Amino acid sequence: MEIENEPPCDGANIAIDLRLRPYQAEMVEESLRVNIIVAMDTGSGKTHIALARTHAELERCHPDQLVWFLVPTVTLCEQQEAVFQKYLPAFGIKALSGKDDVDRWTDQATWDIVLKNVRVVLSTHQVLKDALVHAFVKMQRIALIIFDEAHHCTLEHPANQIMKYFYKPLLRQSEGVGLPGILGLSASPLMRAKATGASLQSIEHNLNAITRTPKIHRKELMDFVHKPNLSKVIYQTPVSGLVSSPLLGIVQNMLQHYDFKIDPYVLDLQRRHRAGEKIENQIQKFSLKKETYCQNQIKKLSAKGGAMLHELGASATEWYLHQCIFRYEQALKKSDSDLLNWSTQEKDHLSALFRGVTTPDEPPSLRLDHLSDKVERLINILVDEACEDFAGLIFVEQRVWVVALAEILALHPKTANLFNIGTFVGDSNTSKRRTLIADLTEPRNQQGTLDDFRAGKKNLILATSVLEEGIDVSSCNLVICFESPKNLKSFIQRRGRARKQKSNYIIMLPASHSVAHSPQNWHSLEKEMIDAYLDDLRVVQRAKTQEMADEVVELTYRVPTTGALLTIEDATQHLHHFCSVLSSGPYTDSRPQFNFHEDENGLIIADVTLPISVDPVYRLARSQIGYRTERMALKDAAFQAYIALHKGGLVNDNLLPNQILGDDEAAEFNIPNFTPSLVEVSPQFDPWINIAVQQRNDSQSYHCNHLTVESPGKKPIEMIIMVPCALPELQDLVLHWNESVRYRVQSLPLGAFTISPEKLALLQLITRRILYSIFSGRMQEIRYDFLWLLAPCASNVSIPSYTDLQNWLNNTEGTCLATELLQSSHIDPEEWGLVNLYGDNRKYMAKKIEFVEGLNSQLQAIRTPRRRDFLHSVAEEHNESQRYKKTEWLEISECEVSNLATTYSIFALFVPSILQKYEVSLLVETLRTTILEPLSIDPCHSVHILRAITSSATGEESDYQRVEFLGDCILKLISTVHLLAAHLNWPESFLTAKKGKVVSNGFLARATMTAGLDKFIIDKRFTGSKWYPKYAGDVLSQGELKQEQRSSKLLADVVESLIGTSYLLGGFAKAFICTQLLLPMEPWTPIPEANTILLNAAPSGTEPTDLSTLEELIGYTFEKKLLLLEAMTHASYSGPNAHSSYERLEFLGDAVLDYIITKRMYAHTPELSHQQMHAVRTSMANAAFLSFRMFETTLEQTVSVDTVTMQPGLKHTALWQFMRHSSPQIVQPRDAALQQHAAHREEVLNAVAKDVRFPWHLLALADSPKFLSDIVESVIGAIYIDSHGSIESCEIFVRRLGILCALERILRDGVDCLHPKERLGHLAVEKSVQYVKLDVEAMEGDKKRKEYMCQVKVGGEEVGGRVEGLKRLNAETIAAWRAVKILEDGEDVQMGEFVQEYVSVSIRAGEGDAESCVDEWHDAEDGFDVDLEMAY
Repeated sequence: MEIENEPPCDGANIAIDLRLRPYQAEMVEESLRVNIIVAMDTGSGKTHIALARTHAELERCHPDQLVWFLVPTVTLCEQQEAVFQKYLPAFGIKALSGKDDVDRWTDQATWDIVLKNVRVVLSTHQVLKDALVHAFVKMQRIALIIFDEAHHCTLEHPANQIMKYFYKPLLRQSEGVGLPGILGLSASPLMRAKATGASLQSIEHNLNAITRTPKIHRKELMDFVHKPNLSKVIYQTPVSGLVSSPLLGIVQNMLQHYDFKIDPYVLDLQRRHRAGEKIENQIQKFSLKKETYCQNQIKKLSAKGGAMLHELGASATEWYLHQCIFRYEQALKKSDSDLLNWSTQEKDHLSALFRGVTTPDEPPSLRLDHLSDKVERLINILVDEACEDFAGLIFVEQRVWVVALAEILALHPKTANLFNIGTFVGDSNTSKRRTLIADLTEPRNQQGTLDDFRAGKKNLILATSVLEEGIDVSSCNLVICFESPKNLKSFIQRRGRARKQKSNYIIMLPASHSVAHSPQNWHSLEKEMIDAYLDDLRVVQRAKTQEMADEVVELTYRVPTTGALLTIEDATQHLHHFCSVLSSGPYTDSRPQFNFHEDENGLIIADVTLPISVDPVYRLARSQIGYRTERMALKDAAFQAYIALHKGGLVNDNLLPNQILGDDEAAEFNIPNFTPSLVEVSPQFDPWINIAVQQRNDSQSYHCNHLTVESPGKKPIEMIIMVPCALPELQDLVLHWNESVRYRVQSLPLGAFTISPEKLALLQLITRRILYSIFSGRMQEIRYDFLWLLAPCASNVSIPSYTDLQNWLNNTEGTCLATELLQSSHIDPEEWGLVNLYGDNRKYMAKKIEFVEGLNSQLQAIRTPRRRDFLHSVAEEHNESQRYKKTEWLEISECEVSNLATTYSIFALFVPSILQKYEVSLLVETLRTTILEPLSIDPCHSVHILRAITSSATGEESDYQRVEFLGDCILKLISTVHLLAAHLNWPESFLTAKKGKVVSNGFLARATMTAGLDKFIIDKRFTGSKWYPKYAGDVLSQGELKQEQRSSKLLADVVESLIGTSYLLGGFAKAFICTQLLLPMEPWTPIPEANTILLNAAPSGTEPTDLSTLEELIGYTFEKKLLLLEAMTHASYSGPNAHSSYERLEFLGDAVLDYIITKRMYAHTPELSHQQMHAVRTSMANAAFLSFRMFETTLEQTVSVDTVTMQPGLKHTALWQFMRHSSPQIVQPRDAALQQHAAHREEVLNAVAKDVRFPWHLLALADSPKFLSDIVESVIGAIYIDSHGSIESCEIFVRRLGILCALERILRDGVDCLHPKERLGHLAVEKSVQYVKLDVEAMEGDKKRKEYMCQVKVGGEEVGGRVEGLKRLNAETIAAWRAVKILEDGEDVQMGEFVQEYVSVSIRAGEGDAESCVDEWHDAEDGFDVDLEMAY
């Protein structure tokens, strides 16, 4: 079916830079409007245009329509299929050719099956023509036809027939409605040449398209277009008869005296004639032509041998003929498939003819003594041109000459060590022809020939004209035409292969070249070639001259507020700097792109396009006027662009990229933004100051609370506490006497009372007496101005009368002897007061009396505790606890007993703890009713406020760490949504910088101090060890207290914990109010309002028609389809229909995902510590795991059938396949990550489902680039906006990814998610942990690559073996995991295959030095690296 059918070419390793240059983007946009033929030089990027145009068409056409890419050869078809599959993986792509036996598909059902779920078809022209002829494919089903090498669309070529018979009739009927778009691709020099000028209009008419040649920018022309040096090499042709080949003479003689009488074909005709068959036509044909198949074999062999003798010399001819005959004999012995269509008689006849001509053994090697002058000159050229980075291409007319020349160059001493040679040829016949003996030496294309050439493994290719057009070949510094090009097209296309700087293009010509080249002789053609070449040089030179012309323009822009000045001369530098700080990642060219065109006066207008991460409003700018030089037009475009950026707020009034936080604001409290530091803060709020003031203002009014202190089996202690202000009710206060005995304190408000001065004086004495029994050493002898008073209380819960108080004082005054108590029948020691021995100040609590007849009685007692903190439990092994449980025996005769009952002294012991609780409650109540008053927090929720302001340093059972972790997540989401809505034109890098400051320790600490929160923070543990009663006089006269130093992180944590608390009490609404309240420096946007702003700001315009597969994969149907398209657009994308790249959506999605995970962890029962929550969140939201789950989440689709088996195939469609990008660097790490995932997915899945620890070490086997996890988060962000802030809609996608299932399993089974590096730090205790980098180099081919090798040392000792890899954190993670296993289990882990497989995969995936690699292992936002110094 095909005219030319070459062997397959593997395009899997073809790397194409898909970033569209402005002139390429111009062609794509033009093609979207009208049918065009893109006329551009070879190597100028027509494939870029075809890919971008195809992608754009697939996004806008009906899902059932096709893009059909037509190419002239099968080889090119197969190569382009590989390219399309690599760069458009989301779409079904199918290559069709005669190899698929398309001519046997004789029914519509077969075609329907083959094209099912196919969106792009690549084929030769004949395939599409036949499909249209037989109506298996309708023209209306095709949305776009791309004609590669469009100059073929002439005369009776199938390309022209497609247009003539199937396109144009419909065009006349429908006036173009419903017809496919047409995009032609061709080489522009051919179109410009005089020889083809007349045919240009014909091709345009045939394709119903107009030719478009983009104006190549002068600067690009000078910088990037490298025209080779053209030269001729003249060689001497051999004189006929002076050069001979013995073996060729034998073959020629055999042909000359060929005996037809014994030819198998003639004998067969005779036999059939005698048998009565009607074969007159065959007999007549033979009689006229005198040709048979066997005779033709000898004839062809003789002809090719003769031609080779003339071109290459006798040595090459002898070798060639020996090789042909020898390979024929070998094929006979092996029943080679090449000879299957030969009859046995023909094989035997030829074998008999050749018998004795050559030896049956191996044929002789090629001798180098009789080579033609042409070959010798070729060798000399190659030797002269050889260099270190040599890449050469030799075009040879005959396939058999290719193999002979390759053998000569491989053996010749001058070239053998200089070149690694490969061959690439076409096949000029159909695949069904009968094999010729003369062709048995032809080389078979190896699939990797061109790949080896691109990789540098081969540096010289000998090829036929098949490499002239279409097939991607690396740029060469030498191209040789072994024969003169047949036509101008061949000349220019071959020249286009020599694209390196200082390259040479050499044409070899005979000394007397009288061969005619129809329609013009060589002289005329040569002149056209040289004229075309010189015309290109003149264009370059003219561009240089024009750009050197003097053109002075003075333009300035001054900022009124600061006086900052922008001039036209420095605008370009400023613009480049602005684009560079956008930092869109390693795969993105962030430089501004300039495009030029001429106005009606012939002056140059410049357009500048900024990176896609810049808002579309400011992305495009144009020079104000036209200029004579591109240089000035470019400067003006940059000038106008920068002014627009300033007016849009993306550049500040100092004409620098927006600095989010001013220095004056940062310096207000002298707190760095990010580094935890100690800062001066207000002393802690003291509620007793207000009480002292109130007491001074009204000394007789007191609020009374009845306190009951009780413990099982003990008589309750009842007391009234009187304070000048109302006290909050104590909630379930438990006092810990020791590890087993606990007292519970209950309070009952009695109301406010006015106390007479006389009664007040008694109460002061009583208070002092009770406290003095315990705190005598810390009380001043004559001070009675207590801030609170105590009164003993009877069971009727009322304030005692004056008389009762006086009696109580009288009865509890002084001491008595223990013996006196016994004599007065007070024999219950638990009703006694505190006991001490004469002359000993140690106090005891009497427990039991032991009467011993005839001896002194003994008193069993325990020592009065010295500890003053009864709020915290005491461990059983605590020495202090044991001391006050141990009983001692005292001689009663030596004991003195206080008249104040021990129960009052016990209460005195409890006073510091009880007052601490009241003090904290008063502090919390003050905070609730002052700073936090706008939150309207109910008093019953005061315990939540207390938790939010209590640092973990206090040792309290309930501190802010968990709620601070939650609050951090809530603040992150609130600030993210607000910033996106408030700054719709900000790129992600600005948003990230701003958010980093808003949630930084410095910013939050400043907010804490501004609000006055710092004095309400509880960060010291209560011990009571230095407690003493405060006196009103001292409190009122103490003056201003000295400021204290506290960590800025502590201050920041309290803000986040209060936000978290507000969320728990009132959801996002109350959390937002709290954020507004505590962070008033930022004009916060309410979440519902922000959601509406973001939805209204979503991109609008012509929406893509076919995102159903992607939406089905995600599990969400978008109202605004362009949001989903934006979520899949990488910052490198330079194609059409691009609003913005996904960074802003990823910025949002990261915060939403964090919230989805965090809220589940916080609500889990039993509670997770904040350390556990951090570890779990990191395991679920790190880039490696997100990428893993993204790879695992696929949509199974039926794809086109195998054209051999006709069985349907299955395709697993994943999110990554839909990512739009234009960076060739993305493909290699993406594909490497896919391979790594496939290699280790079963291990990871099993570990995630069953292991008790999260498999960090297994995830380290893959090295997924960050853009894979980015698109997961960008889709979450897009869903959030499209659903108007519906977290539930986002959760559906997150669950579909399998993240929530994994999280639920972790929470259910208590999976330990601690990272191996952190775990190793725990195991090391005080010992240092080092990850020592070891230098190592690995050889890959001929190139050296640096790997990363590390060795773990704990306390200076090596633990485990060395681990290699290109990425530091991957290697360190595995090394830490291994070290942990050794330290925990006491034996080494066999890592051989584990590490070796990791290393081999990493080597394939890595690019460049490990130290310079941008994509380290990272958390999806904050970085995956675990900094142990920060962790401990």
